[in-house]
Amino acid sequence: MRVPLAIAGAVLILGAAAVAGVRWTKAGEPVSVAAPTGASTVLPAGDYTMVVDNRTAEVFTDLRNDRGVPTVETYAMPSATSWDQVRSGVAGQLDGWKQVGDCADLGERQVQCAWSESTRLWPRLVRIIFLRPAETHDANSYVWPENTFLIIGSAHGVNR
Repeated sequence: MRVPLAIAGAVLILGAAAVAGVRWTKAGEPVSVAAPTGASTVLPAGDYTMVVDNRTAEVFTDLRNDRGVPTVETYAMPSATSWDQVRSGVAGQLDGWKQVGDCADLGERQVQCAWSESTRLWPRLVRIIFLRPAETHDANSYVWPENTFLIIGSAHGVNR
């Protein structure tokens, strides 16, 4: 009687391990998102570096999970680039993905948006942050030349 019980227990453990393995591998790889037209990985010199580096680190930290490290890239954009151009360019590469939250441009210096893959188990996530210079320069604001930046982060499966 103990042998069949031991076999049943082993089958149950192996079944649970198989399900966990399938869920783990379903997380996939971060999706590759091409930068919009005019984007450059060569960032100009300026007083913005701490701000851009901090936002890049935030995206990396927010997207990191037990599935692995995210892919995060920072780009310098032409100063005439608009939020709608960037958002629609990235969204166009994520056919069938659902937008997470509101991506409205409220005229602030930093605008962000995220998309989640339409899948039940461990969907991948893409997040972008668009940084542009402030329209007015007060004494307490950080100032940089007319540079605009885009941060694109892509993560393995995220349990939402």
